[in-house]
Amino acid sequence: MAKTLKMLRYLFISFFLFVLLQVKGQTKSANWEPSQGITVGVNLAGPINKVFNNYRTGLSFLTRISVKEKILFLGEAGYEKVFFEEEKYHYSSNGTFLKAGFEYDVLGVKEAGSNDNLLFGLHYGLAIQEHGAPHFMIENGYWNIYTGDIGIYTVNTHWLEISGGPRMELFKNLYLGWTFQIKVSIINDNPDILSPYFIPGFGNGDNRINAGFSYYVEYMIPWKKAGLKK
Repeated sequence: MAKTLKMLRYLFISFFLFVLLQVKGQTKSANWEPSQGITVGVNLAGPINKVFNNYRTGLSFLTRISVKEKILFLGEAGYEKVFFEEEKYHYSSNGTFLKAGFEYDVLGVKEAGSNDNLLFGLHYGLAIQEHGAPHFMIENGYWNIYTGDIGIYTVNTHWLEISGGPRMELFKNLYLGWTFQIKVSIINDNPDILSPYFIPGFGNGDNRINAGFSYYVEYMIPWKKAGLKK
């Protein structure tokens, strides 16, 4: 049930953003050049997750830098904390992540006056977290109940991800968009004492492959304004 509600949440927000992209009906122009520059933005996935999973707290910031007309560099940095207490075990995690890569705008001829994009990218991610189990309890039918703890230790995780999604200019230089990601863990130095419950920026620590969503707001500082080609 929880997974179904989570998927419905993603689909609803994605559909809402998709509708916003479609309401801008302009005439395509082969001579139109979109804005280029550097953006600063925030990924809203962390605050959204907090609403539905109150044991998770996270936030990340991102930037996109125009390399060429259709190629952008993406950088993102953030943190995530996880803490919960169950009857038989407690768990805590605190970590940061960095992500960098390139994206390509697959939209061909753009509408006159439009700076919208449809971006597909390849990124490399790194997460460093400290996690542990301050309390756990093991019960069986023959021996006494055993209690213990697993001290805090550091785990590093590296992954590759592919992403895709639309980005629209809601107001001048202000962008709103979402991306869908497939993430594949390539290096993990966890010594199998305790699997991370969540890995910052990556997701479920039990999986080698995760899917993810990002919803972001960006502001562009342009060094080349949009306009018709000369």
